[in-house]
Amino acid sequence: MNSGMLNGRWSATQAGTNAATTATKAAVTGKVIVVDHISGHADTDALLTLKSAATVLAEWKIDVSLEGFMIQVPQGLWMAGRDEAVTAVLSASTADCQVNIAGFTL
Repeated sequence: MNSGMLNGRWSATQAGTNAATTATKAAVTGKVIVVDHISGHADTDALLTLKSAATVLAEWKIDVSLEGFMIQVPQGLWMAGRDEAVTAVLSASTADCQVNIAGFTL
């Protein structure tokens, strides 16, 4: 890929306490957002959902009794629709959670 096509790296992080949390990368007019990193932590079982607008791109069940506090998802590339925002939604927390997404725009 021609590196001149990339519009720089971005990262979006959101922390939560006793409720769900959502990290959002706003839409960029005329561009496609690509997510290549997802991480975070959770203190209770939860569902982590990556969305492009209302479309679910990927979903992971977080089981803290098996996986521990840190959220680890497989490496990959998830592409949003043109002119669409991307969100990573962590569905639950009792006291401490965080979700981070990062990537680039095309």
